[in-house]
Amino acid sequence: MADEARTTPTITADVDAARRRSELYGIDPTTTDVPHRGDPGPSAEALAQLSSPVLDQLLGHIVDSSLAVVMADRDGRLTRRDAPERRILTTMDSRSLDIGYSLAESDVGTNGVGTSIETKRPAMIVGDGHFLEGFHGFTCANAPIVQPVTGRLEGTVGVVCPVADTGPLLLSTAVRLADQIGGLLLEQATQEERFLLEQFLLHRASPKNAVATIGRQVLIATPPAQRHLADIDHDELWSRVELALQGGNVADLELDRPDAAPLVLRCLPLHRGGELEGAAVHVVARRNSTDRGRRHRPSDRLGALVGVSQQWQAVVRDALGAAQFDEPVLVIGERGAGRRAVAEAVAARSVRPTLQVADGADVLVDGPTRWLGDVADAAESDSTLVLRRVDELPDDVAASLAKLVEAPCRARFIATSRLTTSDRPGLDRLLRHLDVLRVEIPPLRERRDDIPVLARHFAASFGRSSLERPVLAALGRQRWPGNAAELAQAIRSAHVAARGGPLTVDHLPRHLRHDHARTPLHGLRQQEAEAIMAAIDSTATRAEAARLLGISRATLYRRIEAYGLDV
Repeated sequence: MADEARTTPTITADVDAARRRSELYGIDPTTTDVPHRGDPGPSAEALAQLSSPVLDQLLGHIVDSSLAVVMADRDGRLTRRDAPERRILTTMDSRSLDIGYSLAESDVGTNGVGTSIETKRPAMIVGDGHFLEGFHGFTCANAPIVQPVTGRLEGTVGVVCPVADTGPLLLSTAVRLADQIGGLLLEQATQEERFLLEQFLLHRASPKNAVATIGRQVLIATPPAQRHLADIDHDELWSRVELALQGGNVADLELDRPDAAPLVLRCLPLHRGGELEGAAVHVVARRNSTDRGRRHRPSDRLGALVGVSQQWQAVVRDALGAAQFDEPVLVIGERGAGRRAVAEAVAARSVRPTLQVADGADVLVDGPTRWLGDVADAAESDSTLVLRRVDELPDDVAASLAKLVEAPCRARFIATSRLTTSDRPGLDRLLRHLDVLRVEIPPLRERRDDIPVLARHFAASFGRSSLERPVLAALGRQRWPGNAAELAQAIRSAHVAARGGPLTVDHLPRHLRHDHARTPLHGLRQQEAEAIMAAIDSTATRAEAARLLGISRATLYRRIEAYGLDV
């Protein structure tokens, strides 16, 4: 095995490319002069200290081996080297493999440390795969240490051993070390950094996409986005993005660049706890100079509708996508969720912006014949016809309407419903023909980040520029079975009760202010509260809900009281 290791080196990096780079640097392969680049800086020392538990644990497992552990900073300068036996360190000393010495490819050519840094990939260089002849007696397996939030290369870590002791697990050991140190770096991340990393992974889709997430102190970007944004000052970029998102919706931002065409960024607000934490930024175009001055239609808003949650942004994307076509659209959601508003917003952006509305609830007032006749007349106009509450139509009327929708006509149909299927044949037939494109609106209780934004929006319609935090906290604790419509009515009622003065918790409807002194729920507490409400909604008794949740009935009652749940 030792002879085989010497004659058949295992090299995971592209050794030919690495050797060509080494030759271009003009390095003499016979030199023994490994340059000393000075003591590690504060950031490298901090990383070495952070990683000590990981490396010490490995050293405890290799007591009887010939392995040594090495770590280097992002410039290839050694920041730590340890081995269980002194003779191994003595051999490394003879090759200047000590703290402060540089193993960058530009200094010593192909080697595990420098090549891993150069390629930003794991590298295992065995024997004469090293460029310097003095390193031919070693095998060096290294993996890059990457800051998991920013994606920045922090350094490299790995193991070194004599060529005769080369084994198949060396590279996997290096990779495991790098992953463990990356995990420690992630644990040190701030809540803002963790949140923006999570959102970055959700929005990225592919590393080839030019996507970034940005906050006051953080920028996480794919390589294409890094290239686009490299010359833009972070503080200036965040200031421009924050200003563009003041309206609470998606916005397009154009950045002038001195030596290149303007850059167009599509910015999606990212909220945590109802506050703007950052933005997801998509580079959508690099506009040519001939395009400057043209008006670009804002494409990521639904009229005056507001929302900041990820669920709402999904509604916006689906609605904007549906607006580009001329096929029927089915808007699904609970009562009060904003189905009509979304349907009309889609209609306003479609190729047939003229809007007509037919409400299924009016059948009882107008009678089936007249109502169907009015719909048939509207279907012959070049307009978009919004059919509200089709799930409330009598089945025979729904069947007749289905025939009308199936027949060729000039109008486009957009319908609202709580259902997508039905056991009533007429309604099921109608829903199937309308459900070509679908927009689903989650209930307000599932997009709680939208509650304060909607509350401020409704308050602004009455001339109120803001709402006090206790008011927003009290509103944020509610389930809102009536969704946005119920929230709007609560704000209206409170506005009237305030009689033109400051709006406080005491002006809210009585059932909304009984628990206003309780602490607002966030994170796991909010999730637990929602799980409790879901269990209560789906069971007949509190005892059944407790069994479903896996807790005692007494614990369930304590949770209900502690969270101020209205059950």
